[in-house]
Amino acid sequence: MTDYGRPLEFGWFAGPEAGDARALLAGARIADRAGLDLIGVQDHPYNAGHLDSFTLLSAMAAVTDNVRLFPDVANLPLRGPAMIGRAISSLDVISEGRAELGLGTGVFWDGIAAMGGPRLGKGESVDALQEALTLLRGWFDAMGRQSLTMAGAHYQVTGAHAGPAPAHRVGIWLGARGPRMLNLLGTYADGWLPALAFIPPEQLADLHAQIDDAAQAAGRAPSEINRIYNVWGAHSTRDWIDMLTEFTLEYGMNAYVIGAPPTESALRTIGEEIAPAVREAVAAARG
Repeated sequence: MTDYGRPLEFGWFAGPEAGDARALLAGARIADRAGLDLIGVQDHPYNAGHLDSFTLLSAMAAVTDNVRLFPDVANLPLRGPAMIGRAISSLDVISEGRAELGLGTGVFWDGIAAMGGPRLGKGESVDALQEALTLLRGWFDAMGRQSLTMAGAHYQVTGAHAGPAPAHRVGIWLGARGPRMLNLLGTYADGWLPALAFIPPEQLADLHAQIDDAAQAAGRAPSEINRIYNVWGAHSTRDWIDMLTEFTLEYGMNAYVIGAPPTESALRTIGEEIAPAVREAVAAARG
């Protein structure tokens, strides 16, 4: 049994389909009213049928009051850490402290290259992510500094003026799977963003252990790390409740971003039925 004892959070994984723009904003309003904690928007800028994720997140911020918003996950090779830092800091100001950053190395390299981004090998992409983590944390924390300078192999800034200052300490959550990525996560990042489609629950224990080892080596408590699971599926409400309770108590996850259509029925079911029932079951088990 692996349970880090963290508070539970529940959210909506919103697909940024351009044909659903009005429905997505309406869905954000519903998610906010239904008490959801998070809205994550996938970021595949090379997909012609997708809205720009950061633009959509800003529009969602304007029509919500409480729910936290994040790219799930931002495409680092195409956006670059300095511009990601500027965009997320701006979103945090606009939303009054409700922005977080999900970040990934990039996966679909043909699409990335077609948009003018670099085509990186696996090792290179992790090297680039490590540089980006250093730059981004410096960016978000640079409230009293005049400028930032970094001379990396992939990213260079010289006297860059970081800002605007975010309204809160922005969490950096990584979509990570390989050993080097998990080590970076445990050492530097604030959260883990795996997806059920790629990492089934029976694989989580070994990956948690790698993150925990890195965290402890860096002098961090493993429980400091937020563990957010992107989950999809055609399940009944009862099955969702049982499944997410098990994922928490047996598999160590503590937050769930659920793929669902932007409808009142689907989003209210998450916020008003699934979330409270899972919280109650987990609280009873934790005693």
